[in-house]
Amino acid sequence: MVKTIFKSVFKSVGHGIKNDPELQRIKNRYPRFFRFIKKRLTPGEKYGLYLTIGVFVTLFFIYLFFGIIQDYVGQEALIRADLRIINLISHFRTPGINQFMLFITYLAKAEVITVAVIFSLIILFLLRKWSYFRSLLIFVLGGELFVWIIKNIIDRPRPPLTEALVAETSYSFPSGHSFVAIAFYGLITFFLFESLKKKWLKNISLILGIILVLLIGASRIYLGAHWPSDVLVSFASGLAWLSIIITISHIKKKFNPKIIHTPNLETKTIKKISLALIIIFLIFASIFYHTHPLKQITPSPISKTIIQINEIDKKLFENLPKISETLTGAPAEPINIIVITNEKNLNNAFINSGWSKLDPISPKNTFKIINSIINKKPYPKTPGLPVFWDARSNDLGFGKPTIENLANSRHHIHFWETSFITPDGQSIWVGTAHFDRSIQKKGFLILPIHSTELLVDKEREEIKSDLEKNGFIKSFEKIDLTGLSYGTKKSGNNFLTDGQAYILYLQQK
Repeated sequence: MVKTIFKSVFKSVGHGIKNDPELQRIKNRYPRFFRFIKKRLTPGEKYGLYLTIGVFVTLFFIYLFFGIIQDYVGQEALIRADLRIINLISHFRTPGINQFMLFITYLAKAEVITVAVIFSLIILFLLRKWSYFRSLLIFVLGGELFVWIIKNIIDRPRPPLTEALVAETSYSFPSGHSFVAIAFYGLITFFLFESLKKKWLKNISLILGIILVLLIGASRIYLGAHWPSDVLVSFASGLAWLSIIITISHIKKKFNPKIIHTPNLETKTIKKISLALIIIFLIFASIFYHTHPLKQITPSPISKTIIQINEIDKKLFENLPKISETLTGAPAEPINIIVITNEKNLNNAFINSGWSKLDPISPKNTFKIINSIINKKPYPKTPGLPVFWDARSNDLGFGKPTIENLANSRHHIHFWETSFITPDGQSIWVGTAHFDRSIQKKGFLILPIHSTELLVDKEREEIKSDLEKNGFIKSFEKIDLTGLSYGTKKSGNNFLTDGQAYILYLQQK
C-alpha cells in the first residue's frame, strides 16, 4: 500500500516537472545537455543510471575520505575526540572481550588474509569466475598499496602504548586491517550476495559480512592499535573502492554478458574442495590465534611530581586545564573540588558520608536505570556518562541520592587523579560537582544524561559540608580558580559559578 502511494506520488511529481513550461523552455534551449542528463538517468543505457549512482556513491565516500584527512590536518573535533575515546574504551576492557577482539583482529592480519585470499582465488579459479578473480586480486593488492602510500604520506604515530593491548610499529593512518576487511570480506560478501539464488541466504551473507567488517574496525580501536579516525578513513576509502568494483561489475554483467564458463570439475567436487579449504582456513586462523597470544603491554609507571602544599593553588594548573571537557575537547564545567588524600581514603570518606561509588556504564546497568525510573525503585549507584579532563575520562564517580532515592536525581561528583603528589606521598585529585535534577527524555527515549542544576557552587558547598560534618576534613582552603563564569555544556545544561574551588585535606581513617 505504502509502496503504491509513493510510486504514485513520484510519478505525479515527475509528470509535473516534465510538463513545466519554464523547464521546457530551458530544455529547448540546451537540448544536448538534457539529452546527456537523460542518458545518465536511464536504466537501459550502458553508462546510464547504474553508472550515475555508482559515481555519486563513490564520490560521497571519497568526500568523506578527504574530509577526515582535512580534519586530521586541522585537528578538528573528530581528531580531538580520538584520544578521549581510546582512554574511555580502556575502562570497559575485560579478559573475555580482549580475547574475542584479538581473534577478530587476527582475521584481518596479513598472514591470515594471505591464506584467505589464496584459497578464495582457488575456489574462483575452479568455478571459472574470472571477473571475480580479477576483482579480488586488484582490490586486495591495489588496496594494500594504497594504504601503504597514505600511511607514509600522513606519517601519523600510533596511539600511546599506555592504552594499547597490542604493539604496532608502522604508521597509524589509515588502518590497514579495517581497509582489508572491506577489500576482502566486503568483496566476498558482494560475490555471495550476487551469486546466491535464495533471498534469505543473500540477506544472511550481507548481514554477517557487515557485522564482521564493523567488528574488525572496532577491534583495532578496542585494542588500542588505531585511533578511531584511522578506522573511519579506512572505511570511507574502502567503500569508495568497493563502490567502483560493484559498479563496474554490475554494468558488465547487465550490458556485456559473457559466455558462462562451465567448470571443468563437477559441482559436487568443487563444493567439497571449497568446504575443505574453508575448514582449513578456520583451523589455520585458530592456530594462528592460539600461537600469537595477547601480550599485555606493561605501561611505564606514571611519574609523580612532588608539589609543596603551599604551592598547590599556583602550580597544579600551570599545564593542566581548569575546566572539564566534552568528548571533542569543548569546555564543560570548571573544577571546583581539589582533594588531597589516597584513593582508599577518598572512597572511605565519601562512602561514610552518605555517598555511593557509582557503577560503570554497561547494558546491564542501563536496564537498572530504566527499571528504577519506570518502577520508581532506588538505585543509588546510578552511573553517569563519563566526563573528560586533560583528555582522560574520570577515574572515580560518587553520587548521593535525594530523599526519593531514585535514579532521576542525585548529588554527583567526578574525580580525576593528577600526576602530582604531596611531599608525604598523598595523591592530588580534582573534581567537578553538580546536582542532577532528572534524567533527560526525548519522546519515548530515555537518555542516560541528567539535566543539572544551574548553580553548581551549591554542590561544592554540599560536599564540603558532608565531609566536614563526618569528621573527614583535616583542613581546607578556598581559592579563586576560573573566576565568575556562565556556560552551556554540550548536553544542553547551563551552569553558573563564582569560579572558586575548595582544596580539602582529608583525615587518614
